[in-house]
Amino acid sequence: MTAPGVIVVAEPVIHEVLRSSGAQWNVQDRQPNVASMWQALSTGQLDVKSRILVFSDALGDDRSDERAQTARAIVAMANAGASVFVVVWKPEDIDALRDAIAAAASAQGLSESDLTYHLLPAQQGGRLFLDAVRAQTNEFVDFPEDWPPECDVDLLQERRASVQAPGSNVPSLPPITGMPEPDPQGDVVTDSGYPAAASMDLLSRPRLPGQVTITVTSSKGGSGKSTASMLLAATIARASREAGNPLSVCLVDLDTRDGQVASLIGRFMPTALNIRVQPVWDEERIRRNLVPAEDIGIDTLLAPIRPRTADTVGPEFYRAIVRSLQRMYDVVVIDTSVQYLDPLIADVALKEADEILFVTTLASTAVQGMARALREITAPVDESGLGIPRDKIGIIVNQSLANVGMEREQILAAGLGVPVVGVIPLATKDVLTAMNLHRMHELVNHPLLGPAYNQLARACLPQAELAESYVDSDDGEVPAAPTLPTDPGGEAARKRGLFRWGN
Repeated sequence: MTAPGVIVVAEPVIHEVLRSSGAQWNVQDRQPNVASMWQALSTGQLDVKSRILVFSDALGDDRSDERAQTARAIVAMANAGASVFVVVWKPEDIDALRDAIAAAASAQGLSESDLTYHLLPAQQGGRLFLDAVRAQTNEFVDFPEDWPPECDVDLLQERRASVQAPGSNVPSLPPITGMPEPDPQGDVVTDSGYPAAASMDLLSRPRLPGQVTITVTSSKGGSGKSTASMLLAATIARASREAGNPLSVCLVDLDTRDGQVASLIGRFMPTALNIRVQPVWDEERIRRNLVPAEDIGIDTLLAPIRPRTADTVGPEFYRAIVRSLQRMYDVVVIDTSVQYLDPLIADVALKEADEILFVTTLASTAVQGMARALREITAPVDESGLGIPRDKIGIIVNQSLANVGMEREQILAAGLGVPVVGVIPLATKDVLTAMNLHRMHELVNHPLLGPAYNQLARACLPQAELAESYVDSDDGEVPAAPTLPTDPGGEAARKRGLFRWGN
């Protein structure tokens, strides 16, 4: 495979990080501005077949027309099919750049919405910057398993140093403003109870009428928690739309150390970090950094790409964002990690939820882990528990099949009085195929999974108008919803509390 060309119209530190990354690409000579880039392309100094272009939102600030020139270049290159990236040093000015791009697109007879370009907040540092580029170019670039130490640089600090250095070849760059520094202790909370960047205009609104927030968690990896979160969200969106009363649904990946939602939908940027670096977390900026999963009719808030950034988007940030989303979406589904005692889960995901779905499989280790987790989650605070009411919680038995040595009574005993509200049958091959090919929407029509998730959606949203199961089958028959092994009547689910099946 021929190494693709990379054109860098950005600061020296960006050029150096790309050049020293170890990726199999051809990083060409850095260009100080867009005019220089066009000149180098016309004279053959730059490869006209280059597939990756990296611009800066702040390069050439001493020239009043540089933003417009950058916008025109972004439009031209994106329209030509190149992978275009913009390093964001000045988030307070990003709206102006977007407006310039929209104007440039219109002048070329195009719409900005038809163009693809990627914003890369410089706060992320060298490694995360490269991770974001890799996520969008790994189909045609060979990357190393890990980045070399030279790439582990603070981009903001290096840029400041280059601005201040005598004889620097960076033209008259101004001080960097408006970019919050990473805070390993989390966001500073103001008297409002929220971080300073939170939009009080948005948070002062009431939650949408009938709004429901559902947290999906587990105590064991491999339980299918992320798949369950996505298919529940997809089912709610589809069933409400089919019923003529569509509900807006947002899926939040709160597993900041090993998020799976991006892999399921096949898109990796932008992430929550792109919101975190904004000067204000208002509705417009939040929506810009959500990733739509068009095939299943929902929006997603993706977790950061690398685990080391987990502390940058901590509990205070996510509490403000979840509460903001509750004022923007009818249904918010939160996918979590298995670390249910982590403050991000214990203090945000569980406490902000109206309903909590605890996912287990029929493996004895999973059922035993569920018992321990539910005991800690529901125990009173003065007994070192989290104090979550049992009637907020329902159990999903995932990957269910009969005659595997796990009886109904064992599951009910481990549930500590928490009802089973969903039984999802095992369909390993179909689920893996859909995951690997990014076709999760096809599982909503699955002859076994479709009815199971439709019934789960009805348990979660008993007041909503949801269409019946929609399953493609030769005879048009809708299979009966599965039940627990040896529990043909579904009696285990008929409990008092938030989740009630039957009377």
